Amino acid sequence: MNTIKIFTLLLFSLLILSSCNDEDEYTWTDIPNSEVKPVTAHNKVIYEVNVYSYSSGHNFKGLESDLPRLKELGIDILWLMPIHPRGEENRAGTLGSPYSVKDYKAINPDYGTSEDFKSLVNTAHAMGMEIWLDWVANHTAWDNVWVAGHLDYYAEKDGERPYAPGGWLDVIQLDHTNAEMRTAMADAMKYWLTEFDIDGFRFDAADFVPLDFWRELRKEVDKVKKVTWLSEGSDPAYMEVFDYDYAWDFATALKDFGAENDVPVLIDECKKLFSDAAYKNKGRMVYITNHDLNAYEGSEFDRYGNNVLPLAVLSFTIYDMPLIYNGQEIGMNKSMNFAEPVMVDWNPANKVYVNLYQKLTRLKRTQPALEDGANRGVLKIYSTNDESLFAYSRIKGDNEILVLLNFAQVPKRLRFTQESPAGKFKDYLNGGYREFSAGNGISLHENGYAIFVK
Repeated sequence: MNTIKIFTLLLFSLLILSSCNDEDEYTWTDIPNSEVKPVTAHNKVIYEVNVYSYSSGHNFKGLESDLPRLKELGIDILWLMPIHPRGEENRAGTLGSPYSVKDYKAINPDYGTSEDFKSLVNTAHAMGMEIWLDWVANHTAWDNVWVAGHLDYYAEKDGERPYAPGGWLDVIQLDHTNAEMRTAMADAMKYWLTEFDIDGFRFDAADFVPLDFWRELRKEVDKVKKVTWLSEGSDPAYMEVFDYDYAWDFATALKDFGAENDVPVLIDECKKLFSDAAYKNKGRMVYITNHDLNAYEGSEFDRYGNNVLPLAVLSFTIYDMPLIYNGQEIGMNKSMNFAEPVMVDWNPANKVYVNLYQKLTRLKRTQPALEDGANRGVLKIYSTNDESLFAYSRIKGDNEILVLLNFAQVPKRLRFTQESPAGKFKDYLNGGYREFSAGNGISLHENGYAIFVK
């Protein structure tokens, strides 16, 4: 009798242990975003900051005090819009555009001192974040410090030197064939590397500048420190110099989608991202908003309406490096002219947006299939029963990220009409596990989304 009892207790204990082990196998580890590290150097999230609009003090100290929040949001790179003094002559708006640079080696006094900036950079570095500077190499302010002593740095057109390029009346065009100007530009960039140890540059209007200028500039600047270069452009030829570009073509496709809501066309545009050989070993930045789009074409809500959240999911999972523009992560519906004293409205923060963006940054940073560049996961698109639905996976080895999007204004039942995703997937946003088959559909809310991880 004792033997039977002992055997029964032992069997019961083994069943309990087996149950616990099965449960542990499928437990989703959920540590704070601030403790998550990108699985590779190409699984990072970039965040654009307008220093003036970011905090009530309009300065570096206000931004530095908010770094813990940005760390918890899951940010790896802070791209600062130009921090130089803004031109006053022929200035645009009340403040002037930050892209009208008065002195490449100076800091806008409204933002603080050089020591304040060093403190920001050092604190960001201590928290595992990078600082990238926005750099304007195509033009300067009319009253840039170069004008008085080096008018030959500027281009001539129709007998005028200097002149305003392309309707940008607050700036003047540089002459990129001038050897001394090239040296001065390289020297200015080196200054920010040697004095402040920044980690990258975003180059404004990069496609407007001759490629040979960029070749020479990069060669010189790399002698001091090799950092990441992001081009505001989409000319594949320029990728011999740059590490990332703006993917303008895809941004235009998203804008068109906002107007037409044509999902099959959007799917075709997503396929094109993976077909350009120029980007086989380079990266591209994907976004639904940035400072230009927000200022000149309205907030993402103006452009995409109720599809903002599914498009946010798309931007983090379809291809390469996702961008968040300050205020986007809280669901702020506001257009901000960066030449005017307009502030980010941080309160109230929409928790739906905050929680989703935290989940999306974690996904991007932890999943090998979402790596940028040479080792990016492949794109697999699944056929569905409705043209308002988009189902796709990013796959690398055993890692698969399955994304289901509903761009309709009504709930939809998604069914796979041909091949179905194989295996057991974790429901990333809601918990639990599920498997899929042709007859096993899934319901999506209006403008809904779902993410599954294997």
